Amino acid sequence: MVQSVGVRAHALGLLAGACALACVFSAAAAEGGPRFIGPLASPAPTLPAGAGNIEPYLVAGRTSSVFDGSGDRHAVDAPTSWSLLLPMQYGLTDWLTLGLTVRGAFDTTQDGSRRDLSLGDSTVSALVGLYDGAGPSRVRVAAGVRRGLATGRHDQLQPEKQSGNGSGADTTTLALHSQMYAHDGFLRLRAAAAWRLPGAHAQVQGASVYGTTTGFRGRATLGAGLVATTSAEYSLSPRWTLVGEAMYERNSGTRLSGVDADGTVVADAPLRSWRASLLPAVQYHFSDAVGVIAGVQVPVAGRNTANTVAPQLAVNIGF
Repeated sequence: MVQSVGVRAHALGLLAGACALACVFSAAAAEGGPRFIGPLASPAPTLPAGAGNIEPYLVAGRTSSVFDGSGDRHAVDAPTSWSLLLPMQYGLTDWLTLGLTVRGAFDTTQDGSRRDLSLGDSTVSALVGLYDGAGPSRVRVAAGVRRGLATGRHDQLQPEKQSGNGSGADTTTLALHSQMYAHDGFLRLRAAAAWRLPGAHAQVQGASVYGTTTGFRGRATLGAGLVATTSAEYSLSPRWTLVGEAMYERNSGTRLSGVDADGTVVADAPLRSWRASLLPAVQYHFSDAVGVIAGVQVPVAGRNTANTVAPQLAVNIGF
């Protein structure tokens, strides 16, 4: 427990330090127009040529129950998981933005003890601008492709010492992002959808994130996945912005096939799942280039999935 508290304090200390540096190196914001740094989940269109953005996230996930196939909740006892995300973007041209997201997680055992920070799956992406409108609404539309890289641990786990935080599969996702303004520019709206192509697979040995145990040998084939988001950001002042957001996730499941340690043939059919969540948040802006967003993801309904409440904090830095 001492180690757990120490790791948590260290992670929070790092993020607090980042906020403090942002305050130190950001000039005091002059009174001016509305400011936005984006909601927790809904992605942005392309960046201007030569512009960059970094937004480190700290996320704490607590699963208190699971949704069954009928949508009913059943209580579970699971320790809080901590994860770090580092999305980075750069505008290569006005119509092409390249991105990289690195993920990490604190391994969590059943007794709640924390282990060293380990790397999760990473993502590289390319976003192409399709439409850039003028006028008060300034409608923008972009299409993107993301390649998920299997950099996280997914199999040959030692459950009493480590947990997996990767899929083991390289995935491809197609996305569409849109954005517009309203209410004299004080309200910004976003909508986005991302579809993961089916068929990506991972070789699986031993204990894994797919529920297999020691001695298993086989493979997991991922089905299609869909994530749709919509959001509204309202600027109360140059410093403060309120955020309302909704997210829908759907997964057609994973097909597992192989042989157990005792020679039993395993051929599990995929289990379809979905989850709907609300993500309220608030933004504070130190300057035009630096801001902080704090919020929480709260599932409100689902089928065959975890009911994980996830408070999160991020520092957004543009350059």
